[in-house]
Amino acid sequence: MIKLAIFGGKGGGTLAAQTMLAISRVHGSHQLMGYLNDRIEIGAPLFGGAVLGRFDDWARLGDDVVFVAPLHKPSAMQANARRIAGLGIPSSRWGGLIDPMANVADNVPVGGGSVISAMAQIGPDSSVGSHCFLRAGAIVSHDVVISDQVYLGQTSVVMGYSRIETGAHIAPGAIVRDGITVGRFALVGMGAVVTRNVPPFAIVAGVPARVTGAVTPID
Repeated sequence: MIKLAIFGGKGGGTLAAQTMLAISRVHGSHQLMGYLNDRIEIGAPLFGGAVLGRFDDWARLGDDVVFVAPLHKPSAMQANARRIAGLGIPSSRWGGLIDPMANVADNVPVGGGSVISAMAQIGPDSSVGSHCFLRAGAIVSHDVVISDQVYLGQTSVVMGYSRIETGAHIAPGAIVRDGITVGRFALVGMGAVVTRNVPPFAIVAGVPARVTGAVTPID
């Protein structure tokens, strides 16, 4: 039995819990221990469990507990990536969740702490880094590199030979054309069609996607 604790709460956290429960219904392999949350009162109920403690309380849990941290709010991608790294959790303690209704090619490595939702698809010879979240219906074609901390929203599409770099956030319904690179911590708006490389920290939107702003880097 895999014991899992989730960093976060409503939204990414509870959606990750939904995926874990779907896995458990099919395989009987997972048990949700609860949530770690810095804001919600300890003991407060959340979907499938309750708040166990604060983020820094992870070390008080047993060595047999693994974690996911689906923290992908667009305005806080950098801060959350830094917070996760700063916790000092060994790589062996980061679990992974792949919904039974996801379609992931057999030769695709998925990094620790990543969550792959129902109906998501990942094609052959692609790879997914650590702490990524592929939401329901997200499609990653063949030979795609998804780096760490990446978020792919519902029904987003990343076509072949593309590269999505660390911390990039692809909103629901966006399409990234084949061979494109989306830079670090860039934000791609809902329904955008990306036909050119996106610079790091850029905000793009529209059809075709154009730069509309920039994310301020955290030093």
